[in-house]
Amino acid sequence: MRIYCDLVETGSFSRAAERNFISQSAVSQRLRVMENEFGSTFLERKKGKGRAITTEAGKILYEMGKRIAQDAMDLETALRGFTEDVAGPVRVATVYSVGLHALPSKLKPFLTAHPNVNIHLEYSSTDRIYADVLSGSVDLGVVAVPAFRAGIEITPFSLEPMTLICAPEHPFASLTCITLEQLDGCPFLTFDLDIPTRRLIDEKLKLTGTRPRIVMTFDNIEMIKNLVEIGSGVALVPAETALREVKDGSLVSVPLSEKDAFTRPVGLLTRHSKVKRMAVRALVEALTSENIINW
Repeated sequence: MRIYCDLVETGSFSRAAERNFISQSAVSQRLRVMENEFGSTFLERKKGKGRAITTEAGKILYEMGKRIAQDAMDLETALRGFTEDVAGPVRVATVYSVGLHALPSKLKPFLTAHPNVNIHLEYSSTDRIYADVLSGSVDLGVVAVPAFRAGIEITPFSLEPMTLICAPEHPFASLTCITLEQLDGCPFLTFDLDIPTRRLIDEKLKLTGTRPRIVMTFDNIEMIKNLVEIGSGVALVPAETALREVKDGSLVSVPLSEKDAFTRPVGLLTRHSKVKRMAVRALVEALTSENIINW
């Protein structure tokens, strides 16, 4: 039932297989077993879309089956909590900017210390991560600028200093620091409106009355950096996300002035529950063990 729910939520046999650490053919086989058992078709493959679409019977199975699968997971967690070792799968969903740059250095020592833990890492949008954590589809979410929502616990992970990035030949590249007011009217690359980091940046610019000229927006930080590299504009990003490009010389990072400096908070999301699996608790503790953060 859990595999079926993952299949419905992702719309993908391959992603459902990855989430459950089994082969794609195993997912198909288990679906056929359920369909044969109930004498109904639950999912249909739509040609050209590459996604699995629920039938009417499949929708009913998902709505009721999700509660059954979640109750079973909660029961298993509660019973294993007394004797469980730090082992088993942990499903983590993260936004690109954090997953690519901040998580690897933290996950490596954890996996070395706990070789029996299997972490499945997937990249997703912020809203999808909240939904997947709340539904139990993932064990741990990692998002920037976290917002409190019913049923979800937030644990502070980091505060990322923001910086201005520009191409080496840009006039700003020679500055030792920059004020937000200096961005007024400048060609500016930033995130899409529905991304929390964009809202954080807009709030800071608004406080100083600064209006850069937004030329393009994107849903991921890698595209922003690529366009800044070729001189399409400047951008405000977490400093850690541009370390490699700054080291390579393809970008220049200009710190914000003391009066304009700000940080981007990053949080860990878990579903509110009295009991969590040992492996999940251990991972959260490992990711936050060195943190002294006040939001």
